[in-house]
Amino acid sequence: MKEKTINFLKIAVRWVLFFAIFAMIFTYCSDMVRRQDDEVDAIYGFYGEEENTIDALFMGSSPYLRGISPNTMEANGFTSYVRASALQPPSVTYHLLAESLEYQSPELVVLFPDNIFTEYDYVEREGDLRRALDGMKISSHKIKAVSVITEADERQSMLSYLFPLFRYHDRWKEVEWGVTEPEPLPVISETDGNVPLPDTAPQEYPENFMEDMGEALPELDAESAYYFAKIIDLCAENDIEVLLLHLPKMSWSYAQSEAIANFAEEMGIDYLDMDVEEIRNQLNLDPQVDYYDQGHMNTTGSIKISEWLGEYLTSAYQLHEK
Repeated sequence: MKEKTINFLKIAVRWVLFFAIFAMIFTYCSDMVRRQDDEVDAIYGFYGEEENTIDALFMGSSPYLRGISPNTMEANGFTSYVRASALQPPSVTYHLLAESLEYQSPELVVLFPDNIFTEYDYVEREGDLRRALDGMKISSHKIKAVSVITEADERQSMLSYLFPLFRYHDRWKEVEWGVTEPEPLPVISETDGNVPLPDTAPQEYPENFMEDMGEALPELDAESAYYFAKIIDLCAENDIEVLLLHLPKMSWSYAQSEAIANFAEEMGIDYLDMDVEEIRNQLNLDPQVDYYDQGHMNTTGSIKISEWLGEYLTSAYQLHEK
């Protein structure tokens, strides 16, 4: 009996060592071939935050990633993090937020509203999808998010999202093995999820920008609106306030803003449009200096927006007092 126990322990130790070595090699190879992406890094850096220390979460697409600076807003006495990525579908935003609430108990969720008009093509948007999902740890929330994608596009697999090595394995030919150092995902984001754009591309506001031209209000995409409603319900269940926040963008209209205002009223949540002339004037944005392109702020624009927004959120939601 004693000999059987010893043999069993030997076998168990061998298996443990095998899996430990396999995990080390798998992780090393994953870090070597993974696609280097600042958006993925920003999503993953969230896990390095101390639990239940974030007051506000910014969720959505790249205008937040580029245009919101939590470090700038810290001067107002509250903490925040941006979990945004390029063209992030509301389905992904929902599951990303649900996962975020496992780590943080924010008082406010700020949600990018522009995506509510977009019908997402999961087949054509794999690159953008991976910018969000490659930065998520394996969890039930990630599995549910990927399930939506794989149901829409059977060419994409659950395995490749859960273990990106299976997606990027072809890059082994590009790697200088033994010379190149592996680049693991960052432990923390020093900018709390913000990835600034330093370059400038002078812009001009379109003629009749944000004027009421009598246009019919655009329809909301049914699937996007469904996930927006789920996000709002999730926040209500967790006693979290929600703000729909539109950042300055040249390709924006009065009709789009009105459609979102109506949706926000129907949902019983707040909506703030920074392209309204009164707010635009307060921001003091210079389209020749503060834009990276028509839809994104550069570094100077981001700072102007964040300074104004920090004061606004402090006044409207008293985050610094809670």
